[in-house]
Amino acid sequence: MKRLSIDDIKGLPNVPEKELEIPEWKVSVLIKGMTKSMQVELGKLLDDGLDAFEYQKKLLLTCVVEPELTEKDVEALYEKDSSVIDNIFVAINELNGLGGSASAEQFQE
Repeated sequence: MKRLSIDDIKGLPNVPEKELEIPEWKVSVLIKGMTKSMQVELGKLLDDGLDAFEYQKKLLLTCVVEPELTEKDVEALYEKDSSVIDNIFVAINELNGLGGSASAEQFQE
């Protein structure tokens, strides 16, 4: 196996993306995994006292690529069916290798 070089880093694959179908609404969204820097930033928010619900909103802003959401868009989504929104969180967590829960505490590690 080849040893990683500094030049190799730029060519390494980025985080995975996935087209997530939302059959209840007959639409899809594009979600992406988190980079290490994104994970650190979200973790700092938890350390600063951000509660789990606000954390999940930041997770949507970070990991939903298309459509590109604003905070106002996320608030509008929170007025919709909670099971659909929870399924988006589960898919984001699975994409990030964190299993099927939508728990904010998982990202503190």
